[in-house]
Amino acid sequence: MRGRSLLWTVAVLLLVSISARAQSNTLRGKVRSTSGITVNNAIVELKAGGGGMIGQTVTRNDGDFAFSNLPSGEYEVEVTVAGFETAVQMTRFNTPAPMNFAEVVNIEVIIRPRADAILAAPGTSFTQDVPKPARTFFEKGMSRLREGKSDEGIAMLREAIEAFNDYFNAHFQLGRELFRLNKNNEALEEFERARQINERQDAVYFMFGMVMLRQQKFALAQRAFQEASSINGNSPASHFYRGQALVELALRTADETQRIADLSDAEKELKRAWELSNGRLSSVYLQRARICERRGNREAAARELEEYLKAEPEAKNASAIRAAITRLRGPAKPEPPADKKPPRS
Repeated sequence: MRGRSLLWTVAVLLLVSISARAQSNTLRGKVRSTSGITVNNAIVELKAGGGGMIGQTVTRNDGDFAFSNLPSGEYEVEVTVAGFETAVQMTRFNTPAPMNFAEVVNIEVIIRPRADAILAAPGTSFTQDVPKPARTFFEKGMSRLREGKSDEGIAMLREAIEAFNDYFNAHFQLGRELFRLNKNNEALEEFERARQINERQDAVYFMFGMVMLRQQKFALAQRAFQEASSINGNSPASHFYRGQALVELALRTADETQRIADLSDAEKELKRAWELSNGRLSSVYLQRARICERRGNREAAARELEEYLKAEPEAKNASAIRAAITRLRGPAKPEPPADKKPPRS
């Protein structure tokens, strides 16, 4: 009797061991952007093939994540991170369940930047030896801004500057917040102070350009974006907005030679922005349409607008764009005399 009991105990332990091994599969993954850079702090959700949530984790500094103790079967991995489109990838453990072998599956998830994120201002990468009190005020200020507490955030950033007057990031971020609040002149003062501290930072010239665009000072805007691009040629936003500023200049000039040059340069900038965004910057279609229309090619302009609607079918301005397409394919209106056009700014 004791022998049978012992055999029964051993059998149970073996079954438990087999069951444990059946649940020991591991899924390892890495998240990268389309540029090949690993992405940290991305939220990774693991779901069963049918859609039920199994677990959630966050990528580490090397973009890695892992899930363990998984039974055989099919899984769905969903990656979410601010500024990027949600990416979903299917994977499975191929070892049949009765085999009871542990399996490790490695996957790589590629995430693409959202079109609206492509046009965001470049980040800063200037390092300073900042005194601790100033750094503390800065971190608190940025935290308040993220919480939507603008007044408190601005006050903290000013405290950081008071503690360390040459604090580049504090001046720059304060300028960005003032720009967001439409306090353009105050923002320009902060950007200029940041430029004096570090004149080789493309983000500062980019923000100068954005203020000039808002103030419709297009000649100054295009020069600011050109300077930003000369420092960092890989920013699609700098190329795009320079192209837009050049289009605005072309629409306003009475000088035919200058108009041709501006439109040609705008085309080059928009093409570069398109290439750097991996063909995802749909706003390029809108600016190309303006170029085509200004050159008198109304049908080409209409086709550009149609391409935009294909890329952005849920665009808020879709009805206005459809109306523009109809107008472009209707009878052409006579162009106003050159001397009636607004001057080049």
